[in-house]
Amino acid sequence: MKTHRSLFQLVGTALPACAAAMFLTLPTSVAAAEVTLPSLLHEMVDRDAAASLPAPAFTLKQSSSHDPRKTDPANAEGWHSNNDHDNAIRTEVNEGRNEWVIMEDQGPGAIMRYWTPLAPERENQIIRFYFDGSPTPAITAKLNDLFRGCGFVPPPFAFVSFDETDLRHQLEKPRTDAKGVGGDLYLPIPYAKGCKITLDSVPFYYVINFRSYEAATSVKSFSMADFEAAKPLLRETGEKLLEEPAASADLTLATIGAGEAVLIQLPPGPAAVRELRVHIKPEDAPAALRSLIVQATFDGEATVWCPLSEFFGAGVRLQPVQDWWRSVGADGQLSARWVMPYAKTARLTIRNVADHALAVQLAATTGKWTWDERSLLFHANWRGQLEIGTQPRSDWNYLDIQGQGRYVGDTLTVFSPSKAWYGEGDERIYQDGAALPGHIGTGTEDYYGYAWGMADFFSSPFISMPRREIADRNNWLGYTTTSRVRPLDSIPFKSALKLDMEIWHWADCKVDYAVGTFWYARPGARHNREPQPSEAAAAVRELPGVRKIAGAIECEGLTVSATSPGLQVGEQAGAMLAGGSWSGDKQVFVQSTKVGDFIEFAIPVADDKPHQLTLYATRSYDYGLLRFTVNGMPAGKEVDFYHPEAMLAEPVDLGTHQAKDGKLLLRAEVTGANAASRGPRFYCGFDCIALH
Repeated sequence: MKTHRSLFQLVGTALPACAAAMFLTLPTSVAAAEVTLPSLLHEMVDRDAAASLPAPAFTLKQSSSHDPRKTDPANAEGWHSNNDHDNAIRTEVNEGRNEWVIMEDQGPGAIMRYWTPLAPERENQIIRFYFDGSPTPAITAKLNDLFRGCGFVPPPFAFVSFDETDLRHQLEKPRTDAKGVGGDLYLPIPYAKGCKITLDSVPFYYVINFRSYEAATSVKSFSMADFEAAKPLLRETGEKLLEEPAASADLTLATIGAGEAVLIQLPPGPAAVRELRVHIKPEDAPAALRSLIVQATFDGEATVWCPLSEFFGAGVRLQPVQDWWRSVGADGQLSARWVMPYAKTARLTIRNVADHALAVQLAATTGKWTWDERSLLFHANWRGQLEIGTQPRSDWNYLDIQGQGRYVGDTLTVFSPSKAWYGEGDERIYQDGAALPGHIGTGTEDYYGYAWGMADFFSSPFISMPRREIADRNNWLGYTTTSRVRPLDSIPFKSALKLDMEIWHWADCKVDYAVGTFWYARPGARHNREPQPSEAAAAVRELPGVRKIAGAIECEGLTVSATSPGLQVGEQAGAMLAGGSWSGDKQVFVQSTKVGDFIEFAIPVADDKPHQLTLYATRSYDYGLLRFTVNGMPAGKEVDFYHPEAMLAEPVDLGTHQAKDGKLLLRAEVTGANAASRGPRFYCGFDCIALH
């Protein structure tokens, strides 16, 4: 391996700095002679493959349960209708069974992505896959089990899009109990002459993406025997999809003044950028995420203009998240592994559009690339718009492209000023100048792979959502960021591609939308997304009416150092409380069941001075009596947290205490319950703690 030292130069100044750009010897992808399950698994983890025109060529199609009235954009009532369930292509009888056909294709192809909600009442619904005109299904399975990873398809190819710290945990234990959430299937399923998918009862919601290859393409149809033989490769592919990014060269520190940019000197081509790493200070978020812009010019074409927030999939709040192409850490480490080829020259910069200087650390890694007639230039574009009215309903354009290439993903950030659900809007994707979209979905959340507005955070190779501001399925105030990347379900286009997302909110309000779009194209492609420095520099909106207690430490951000056995501890958000709202609109909710139950928080303290502690908590009709200790010593008086309705408690004085080993251990123990307390009687809730 050869290491090349290249310069980071602050544009407009004479302050160069050094960083490494490493040359790797990775070949460009080679098309398989025959499309098979193994060939598709290899392609899934071949990042180079996305940067070339597909071979063999294919069209990506979609079948969904969308409302059949969506046929005429001029008819607003039909176009924005929302009965996107219980719809099928047709019904038929197979071997004496009534079946509902939900997908059908003639000719060679492959299923690439299938989404459905895991409806609790459909636990026994059967799905069947028929290939090549056979009257006998090659796959028969319980639908929910298949999507939960409890059938023959393992995670992460089948996974539940719900609250996980990291979906790699599903490799160890599939979510057998998951109901009322989203299910996603990403196992590639090839077929030689045709495919039909049926359900044995009325379908609920579904979206299926599949490749339709040219007629002469050689494809080997899926069989369970081939699947069994491919299990070692399947396991290897799953592990590869979930790998953490490898360590790269040392990052170089740069301070970028307002309106300035730092230039990353790249070697002459042919070559490809293989990774871009940026490290920001966590305390500089959200300004550093939204106002630092990734820009790139390849072979004289300006192809990239996108804020860090959407380029890396983080949104404007620095929350950990990871997909196949990108990783974000809570420490401010950002990594993007999009392959960006160029034939001759490349220019990569980070520009600061904020009104103040921002510090970053940077590193770029490059590798060899053989440029040919199939090679594509990488594009990343951004659109941001503030205060979009939700009434009347409308289609919001992500991107409009003229040229030849393939669309590989997007990241959407939405700010809602209302608790009401914002994500009923469908994608409309128009391919090669078609008057009507070939892809019409069933909802924004469905496009991004979750369901019923349930998820608060998840990471997977294909879809992701960093933690939302309010962890409550009934409260969608503030910012939500969702990403979908397309290792196998990219959308090729020969002459044009247009992608709209319908804005469909249950409340009449004004929302902010920002989207980063990622695509590849042959040189000369054009699009409608000009840089928007003013929008990227705009102050990030804060939640309306959210109370913050100055200097307090939010309990939901503390480490729970100990609990009594079996104690259930979680978060609550967005509740209607007498006397106001929780600090940060959240509390730690403890479902105690008996006297003696306890929870202990570790409060970090940076010095060894005595501190006076004040606890902010909640009272409610099913709450109990608590006593407190700090580092094992009594703290304050026993407190009765019962009240006939949920409300903020008076601040609790816990006295003055000195940290041990850099922390204070605050323990709350249930001692009883008010005679009027009803229901569980021993619950409790903790908002925040102030140190003075």
